[in-house]
Amino acid sequence: GLLFLSLMIGRGETKLENNAEISYLLGASMHYTTECALNFIPQYQSLEDLTELCYNSGRCLNEVDSCIVLNETFKEIITKGLTISPNSPNKAYSLNIYYRETNSTSPDEEILKLQEGEFKDCSSKIGGIESRSFRNGNIEFELEVCKG
Repeated sequence: GLLFLSLMIGRGETKLENNAEISYLLGASMHYTTECALNFIPQYQSLEDLTELCYNSGRCLNEVDSCIVLNETFKEIITKGLTISPNSPNKAYSLNIYYRETNSTSPDEEILKLQEGEFKDCSSKIGGIESRSFRNGNIEFELEVCKG
């Protein structure tokens, strides 16, 4: 009975492991120069600055919504940084970017959520978190990857 119980407990939800590769990918992406110029060309925004602009509902110089550029740019970075497919070691990813106010009971404010693939049959889940100070809190970047 004890053996059966220990096997059943061991089959629970796969635990998220903090991974250096994922953390480095997130950290490096903050400095990536995007296609969004703010006031004049060539004042192109870094991905970190573009995230703040998106949170503030800002637009790029060419009147494109900054959140659209943020979405497309992060998809491109993750696609190039991690191969996601049923036939690769990386089966799926989930990126969640949100604002969390310090010492507040207010819920987190979602800025962007991206996902590709399905989080099923993961042998493990790896991830990383990047945090940037902003106003009275932080913008959090969480990337989780399903390994097959």
